[in-house]
Formats: sequence, C-alpha cells, structure tokens
Amino acid sequence: MLTATRLTYRINRFEVRSILAATILSVAVSAAVIAWIRSSGYADCIQTDGSPTVACLQLEGVGRWATRIASMSSQLAGFFPFLAGLLLGAPLIARELDKGTARLAWSLGPSRRRWYVQRVAPILVVVALTAMTIGIVSEQLTALFAPGVDLANSFIGFHTRGVLLATSALLIASVAAAVGSIVGRQIPTLVLALLLGGVTLLAIAEVDGKMLAGETIRLTGENQFGNDLIVGEGRFELPDSRLVTFDELVAIDPSILEVGFDYPYVQFGIPRERYREIETREALAQVALSVGFLGAGAFVVSRRRPG
Repeated sequence: MLTATRLTYRINRFEVRSILAATILSVAVSAAVIAWIRSSGYADCIQTDGSPTVACLQLEGVGRWATRIASMSSQLAGFFPFLAGLLLGAPLIARELDKGTARLAWSLGPSRRRWYVQRVAPILVVVALTAMTIGIVSEQLTALFAPGVDLANSFIGFHTRGVLLATSALLIASVAAAVGSIVGRQIPTLVLALLLGGVTLLAIAEVDGKMLAGETIRLTGENQFGNDLIVGEGRFELPDSRLVTFDELVAIDPSILEVGFDYPYVQFGIPRERYREIETREALAQVALSVGFLGAGAFVVSRRRPG
C-alpha cells in the first residue's frame, strides 16, 4: 500500500505540489497580514465608527493594503474547493486511461477496484487536508473583520470557511474522479467535472434551503439583522398581527408612499445557535454524495473494457 501511495503521488506530483504550494502561500500571506493587523493595533481601527484616532491615521497607509489583502484572501477561499478538487481529481483516473497505463496496471494487478482505491485515496487526503487548512485560515480572516463574534454561533461567512470548504473540495474531487473514469480524457473531464460539481453543490444548497425554509423562526431584537441566517423575504406587521409584503402594504395603505409608515418589519430565519448543526448537516450531505460518486467511479472502472 505504501508503494502504491508513493506511485500515486509521483504520477500526480505536479498537481500535488501546485496545490501544496498554493496552500502554503495562502497560509503564509494570511498569517503575516493577520499578525500585523493584530500586533500593530490596526484591528481596532477596522471597526471604528466616527473620526479615526491619530494612531489609526498613522497606520492607515499599510493598514489599507493589509485589509485589502485579508479581504481578498477571505473571498478567494470560497474558490479553493474547485481549484483543489478539479486540479487533483480531473487527471487522477482520466490521465491513466488516456495514456494507457491503466490497462497495463490492470493486466498485472488482481483487482481493478484495489487499483482505483490506491489511486484515489492518497489524493483525497491531500484535497481534504489542504482545503481544511484553507478553511481554518478563512475562519481567522473572518474573525478579523468580525471582532467579538463567536463564529461557532454565527452564519457570517457561511460556505466560505471551516469544514464546509474541506467537504466541498472532497465532493468536487470525487465528481472529477468519477467523470474521469467514464470519459477517460483529461480536458473533457475537467470541463464536465466543473459543470457537474457546480450543479451538485447548488443542488445541495437548494435542497438545504428548502429544508431551512420550513424551520425558520421569527427573528426579533438584536437577532434580526445580526449573525442569524436570513431566509426568505421580510414582511411588515399590521396592527392586527397580519404579515404582508411591501406591495400588499401599499395596496392596504397607499398613504405610506407620501407620509411614510411605522409598521414593524419582521424577518424570518435560522438563529445563530444552530450554525454548527446546519454546517454539519450540509457537510454530511456532501460527504455522502462524495462516497456515491466515488462508488460510481469504482463501478465504471471494474466494468470498463481493457482497450
């Protein structure tokens, strides 16, 4: 098994080194920026309202660039699952089928499925570890711009930090491996995996969104526009406790267009305390689909003609 793992890394060394280099660079840059912002005291300037202090003005030149880099790094984190998943997953099986090395391995080895597992497992470990590392860095970047917020109970940066980056990357890589098992060509596999992986992630989010729509509660007070997950369109509450949209409100009371109105605005959503629950539920769905795609790839490989 150790020999097979080394062989897999050797075959995919360019892709593995590229992702590792990108991860190390991202971690190094983000860590340096976070360390400077916090040690210099500029972290207090980011959320300052009103006139900036003298200290903030003195740090503004470097601070502006540091916050831009931190913000860009946080935004780019959401694309890492596609980068790692496609770059590592697309050529994983497709390259060996394309070059014919798979046929040689199948003629020498007793089990195609074992060959498949030996190729896929080591690369998935790299995908998961690098994506999880980026997820942790993204957590720190999010915390930088949301001081005092308990991110374990907040939907700030949902889908762009933490464990969901790792499971999303696993899903994309699994889709790419399965598609490569069917197509057997690297470039078509890359394109199809990008489309199918994106559609799969959107489908999971859509299904989860519909489930959440049936679990919403009325958000009140400081929760209404804080760290909770807003679901659906807000409503205005009438004196008789009915909830209506703005258009319905205008139809009921046209005078609000001229004199304004004072109807309470009501928003429904998921309270921040359920963040870990919702995150875990979506992560498990992604892992389950990853297993499904990997199983489909194994089935195709076991049934594929040697030629």
